[in-house]
Amino acid sequence: MPIRSLRQSLSELDLGHLQVIARFWEVDPQNLSREALISRLLSVMMDPERQGTHWTRLGLEEQEALRTLVRAGGAVPSVTFQRRFGEIRRVGTVRLESERLWERPVGPAESLWFRGWIFLGFAEQPAGFEEVVFIPDELLLGLPTMEETPRPQALEAIRTAPAPARIRRAGTMPADDFCTLLSFVHNEAPPAVMTSEEIWVQFPTPRRQLRWSQRERWSLLWHLAGTLQMIQVRRDLLRLDPAVTTRWLQAPLMEQLRALLEAWRDSVTWNDLFHVPTLRPEPTGSWQNDPRLPRQILLQLLAWLDPGCWYAISDLIEEIKAKNPTFQRTEVEFSTWYIRDVRTGDYLQGFENWDRVEGALLRYLLTGPFHWLGVVDLGEPDRIRLSPFGAAYLGKGDPPSDGDMRFVLLEDGTIEVGAARRYERFQVARIADWVASGEVYRYRITARSLARAQAQNIGPERILDFFQRYDLNPPEALRRALMRWANQGTEATVEQALVLRVNDPNLLRQLLATEARHYVREVLSPVAAIIHQNNWASVRAALLRLGVVPEESLEAESGKSPGFQAPKGLED
Repeated sequence: MPIRSLRQSLSELDLGHLQVIARFWEVDPQNLSREALISRLLSVMMDPERQGTHWTRLGLEEQEALRTLVRAGGAVPSVTFQRRFGEIRRVGTVRLESERLWERPVGPAESLWFRGWIFLGFAEQPAGFEEVVFIPDELLLGLPTMEETPRPQALEAIRTAPAPARIRRAGTMPADDFCTLLSFVHNEAPPAVMTSEEIWVQFPTPRRQLRWSQRERWSLLWHLAGTLQMIQVRRDLLRLDPAVTTRWLQAPLMEQLRALLEAWRDSVTWNDLFHVPTLRPEPTGSWQNDPRLPRQILLQLLAWLDPGCWYAISDLIEEIKAKNPTFQRTEVEFSTWYIRDVRTGDYLQGFENWDRVEGALLRYLLTGPFHWLGVVDLGEPDRIRLSPFGAAYLGKGDPPSDGDMRFVLLEDGTIEVGAARRYERFQVARIADWVASGEVYRYRITARSLARAQAQNIGPERILDFFQRYDLNPPEALRRALMRWANQGTEATVEQALVLRVNDPNLLRQLLATEARHYVREVLSPVAAIIHQNNWASVRAALLRLGVVPEESLEAESGKSPGFQAPKGLED
């Protein structure tokens, strides 16, 4: 990343600084004009042999500082470089010569500055326009061979960590739960005015089906469905784009996960900083972050991890802090972004709060989106490693296995479909009700699911054709049941209920004369009635007003089971 040529860089220095550089390169500056001195220095400093000799005279810290610049592409933000390798004092010729500062540099950075190896200038960095320390290309000719591919600024050699006590693997779950989300949209067609948060609250069904039932993760998957243009608005309802959705469902697992990851990686509308639970950014309009930059720096870092090895998350964050702390904002912006601590309400300004802002963001990204989208596995405590998908995506392994391929139709109408068969599971979810999620999903054909299928123009004949297409061979009893349902509709109903039983028929008549009658679904006999499941508390209160203390089972008191009885009221 050349900022200026060596000639341009030397031309911007005052005469005193040029004379100091000349001393180290064994050039006599006496009786030379400024331009003549620059010309003499150029001829010496661009000589590969002289560069090699000069390199050998540098200390180990100075050599490491130059290696850091080369590996970073030739330039590093000035504050970052000086924070690691010491201050560069920029003084005038009078002080420079009177105090002979070059004889006592405060660190390797200033030593290289006085020797003419590094220069200061301004350049466009990922986080914005800022001052950088750079090395001109002409000074690289005689240096020892560095890595041909520049290593990311954020990583040198990160030590591995012991294996964790508990492991949370990413596996196929990102693709599995995204398939569940698509099935929900197709079957339920929620109103277009509803946000993902409102859908999460008002539609409990998809929450139960998710393998990772996490509200924030649901919001991200929902956002990605929109980013990938799978969801569209039709007649004020959310519907799927059939072509885009089908392509994703039929793709191999590697491509499904890649699509989700890259949609998030490149998104500017999903702003991770505003999702960190410990932070409350204030979008005042005077500052703006680019959410892609932290993702890019972490992908660069992850690309240098060894598959199969565990690393401490805190070590990775500390490495970025040491090598590239301005990955998302310049040094000046540490004091101009308005971000509060959720707990204390304090504004987190200045580099001293780097851990509470940048550190918290990096930790959130690693334990949140990078894990939710299948790139890394997590270990407790504070551990991370590349998942099989993450290693393959970064070019460090083979694509992961698609998973369980099972597809079975049982005699009772239960369908078992392996997680790897996402396209088939999406189709099954149209004609059968969900029972369980896992490496193998279970669905069951019910009257309700058949009615849902019928609403999508999927009749019994099409259902049977679907089974035959996959050689599932429906039992004859199931065939007859499907055709009978098509002709007769629902002929039997099974439901859970709360049953209230009393000793005296008069008591039930008194109860039905109160407001509690609205909570009674059906009177079974003079001494028994079915109560709406969610209204038992209101019925109990009505009984108490009549002077009756009902006997309740433990399940009724805890609300764990809707199938309890509340028998035999006790009258005064």
